[in-house]
Formats: sequence, structure tokens, C-alpha cells
Amino acid sequence: MNNSAKLIEEAEFVIRPQPGPQTEFLKTPVDICVYGGAAGGGKTYGLLLECLRYIDNPDSKVLVFRREAKQVKNPGGLLSVSRQIFTRFGGTFNQQNMAWTFPSGATVTFSHLNTEDTVYSYQGAQVSAILFDE
Repeated sequence: MNNSAKLIEEAEFVIRPQPGPQTEFLKTPVDICVYGGAAGGGKTYGLLLECLRYIDNPDSKVLVFRREAKQVKNPGGLLSVSRQIFTRFGGTFNQQNMAWTFPSGATVTFSHLNTEDTVYSYQGAQVSAILFDE
């Protein structure tokens, strides 16, 4: 094993919010929170960290929406950033369902709401959290 591989293997990987708005977003006790700002401010990352609150509850079902399904797959978008985080917590991704499943059985599902009628396909769904990325 070379030295750089050894350093990577020995390095501790820490996941935490950035100081400022991302930390405040994750600390809020309210049921509805709107967190905005310029591109690159960490909103998507913060949203995915919010999902971690639910992953130990086997009954937890979290829905994360973007306007269009293709936006979930964009570089630096929900899917690529979620891989960096969720795999470290034992999450496995199902491409067909666009859903992460955690060892407890909790799920985080990515979807879209690109028309007003799309919302009706979620009528009656029992979910722990509904999150919107943009």
C-alpha cells in the first residue's frame, strides 16, 4: 500500500453542516422551513443531511422533489451528492425507483413535480418528510 492510500484509509471522514445558514437550517425545530440563497451555497447538501434524521426509523419514508426528474441526475445534483453521503450510512440505491434504502428499512426517494397534476400521484402517501430542492 502506498503512502497516499494509507493516509486516505486512516483519515476520518466527517459529515457536518457548514457554519451559517446550513447549520441554522438543520437546527430549526419548525415543521416548514424555507432555505434559499445563491447557487453553490450548500442547499442541496443541507437537504440531504436533513434526510439523515430519518434513516434509523424502519417506518420512515422521505420524499425529495425536484422540478424535473433529469435534474436529480445532473452532475453535482441530488443523486451524485447523495452517493457521497448515504453510502457511508449503509444506504443502497435502486436506480429504477430512484430510492435509497437504509439498513433499518427507511427510504429516501427522489422524484419530480413538473406539472400541477403530478402532485395527485402522491395523494394518500404516508411520509415522514417532504423536501423540495429548488
